[in-house]
Amino acid sequence: MKVKSVLLAVSCLLAMTSAVDASHCGVCAYPQRWCCSVHCMPKVRQRICYRTIVENRSCLCYRHVYQTVLKKESCTTWRPVFEQHFRTCRYTTYKPVCEEFCVPHRYTVYRPVREVHFRDCLYTVCKPVWETYQVPVRWTTYKPVYQKHVRYCPYTVYHRKTQTYQVPVRWTTWKPVYQKHVRECPYTVWKPVWESYHVPVRWTTWKPVYEKHVHECRHVVYEKKWQTYQVPVRWTTYKPVYQKHVIEKPYTVYEPVYEPYQVPVSWCTYHPVYEKHTMQVPVVCYRTVLEPCKRLVTTYSCKPVWTTRRYKVCTGSWQVEKHYCPGPVVQKCCRLPGSWKFDPCSCTLRYCPGQVVHYAVQCPGRWVCRRVWVPREEWRTERCCHYVLQKHCQEVTDYVCKTVPYTVMKPVCYTTCRLVAKRHCRMVTKWRCRLQAETRVQKCCYTTCRMVPQHHCRMVTHHRCYLVPRVCVRRIPYTVCKMVPEQHCRMVTKWRCRMQPETRVKKYCYTTCRMVPQHHCRMVTCRRCYVVPEVKCRKYVYTTCKLVAEHHCRMKTCCRCRLVREVHVRRVPYTVCKLVPEVKCTMVKCRRYKLVAQEHVCRIPYTTCRMVPQTCCRWVPYTICKLEPYCLTYKICRRIPIVVSECE
Repeated sequence: MKVKSVLLAVSCLLAMTSAVDASHCGVCAYPQRWCCSVHCMPKVRQRICYRTIVENRSCLCYRHVYQTVLKKESCTTWRPVFEQHFRTCRYTTYKPVCEEFCVPHRYTVYRPVREVHFRDCLYTVCKPVWETYQVPVRWTTYKPVYQKHVRYCPYTVYHRKTQTYQVPVRWTTWKPVYQKHVRECPYTVWKPVWESYHVPVRWTTWKPVYEKHVHECRHVVYEKKWQTYQVPVRWTTYKPVYQKHVIEKPYTVYEPVYEPYQVPVSWCTYHPVYEKHTMQVPVVCYRTVLEPCKRLVTTYSCKPVWTTRRYKVCTGSWQVEKHYCPGPVVQKCCRLPGSWKFDPCSCTLRYCPGQVVHYAVQCPGRWVCRRVWVPREEWRTERCCHYVLQKHCQEVTDYVCKTVPYTVMKPVCYTTCRLVAKRHCRMVTKWRCRLQAETRVQKCCYTTCRMVPQHHCRMVTHHRCYLVPRVCVRRIPYTVCKMVPEQHCRMVTKWRCRMQPETRVKKYCYTTCRMVPQHHCRMVTCRRCYVVPEVKCRKYVYTTCKLVAEHHCRMKTCCRCRLVREVHVRRVPYTVCKLVPEVKCTMVKCRRYKLVAQEHVCRIPYTTCRMVPQTCCRWVPYTICKLEPYCLTYKICRRIPIVVSECE
């Protein structure tokens, strides 16, 4: 509601306001329809506005009230009764008997045998070769050339003249006329609409690029021009009132002033500087080393261990319970035997059926069997045998052939060339023109005639001076290093809420009072003063300086070094160690166990459990919920229409 009221108020303000011209100190801000006589009655119109009021309203609501109540509840529990019994159990035990025996164990030993071999090693040597080449060195010099010019500046001189003219004086009488209308008042409702959009995420990487450019040195020369424009002067008359005024019109005159200034011109030359360096290059060589290695041989044997454990088993048996279910009682019907009767009309016999009799019949019953599980607990003894692992270790020595690398530093000579920059600079004298402003004041006398309350308007011609710039360009070449950006972009999806307007129209009936005008007119003689312009011309002489470029070039002899590769071969001896296997055998003593069975008898106690039913009572709390009414007061905003009268 608040959004609707704000939007309606803004639309009313926009409808009431009219265009306003802020030029010439607000003289042109008055509309043309106000230029009427003092007898003109204003137009009155009525419009409907809305005022927001706040009202208090009450409503009946219900809230939940919870209450806890105790309720008596009876249940049946089962109490366990334990009984102890004994049963005879026979079991067999096994006694281990140890036996020793020998097992042959074979293993392999490697004996190293050394052999000497040769391989060809290729390496490259760089040989420097010097070459001579010519490099052009270019530079540019500039020579100033002076030239004289003549510029003509026109200016305007104004002469004052007086003119007589007739002004109509009009007045209007108004007659009210009433008329009924229907107005459609549009208002806008905003609905949120969610829409997805893609946002580009950009980043930039930079790459240096060397470019040659030409620098443009610009200087501006200003030319003075005059422009004529009309200004409306408005006044109101009812009685002729004459008044004299003196206005001071300031204007600015620009005079050119020439002054010299220095501009630096820079250039850069390069010459090569050669330097010799020595670099140590690492070379990796390998040698073979025979290294003893001890290896641990592990054997395992198993030893049986017998244990006895007692565990409890929950078991039981199924019992069958039978009960008889009688069959249902079914109502059956049967017809008694009929009889034959003689029909005298047709002289035939007709059969008459007997009466239908209903009686109850008992259906046969059935036996229902139900299996009931009776639980019990038993204690049982179990003999378990598990094997314990025994570990036997034996140490064996082996030889391993290993290649060990080592590094040798080798010196390598190379030459580098770098360019040393040398900068040069000289100062060049230039001239620039600056316009110096001078303010002058011109007094103008004029007479105004104000008739109360009639509005009049006249146009006054004004002149203004503005400067037109003219740009002179001089081109200077230079080289820059520019970082060229490489743009990267990826799109990220986002969501935004947009309020979509929906326009609705509401109709209002209202009555307007329209004043019908009756126009009257008479002529009044007035005088006005206007200015006649006269154009004159002034001559200015000035000098410009132009730089003429002269290009120079000379050849410079330089030397550069080029490396030529040469491949050499040398034979490098190396030793290879080959392992020769030898098989050996040793006898290892082992043990094995044989189990001898033995039978035993023991009495095992066990306990049985039977459940005895028992009835008990308890109080169970439960919660009840009921609705309790209460009164709630809230505020609402309501808009009421009001009639507002306004004058046009």
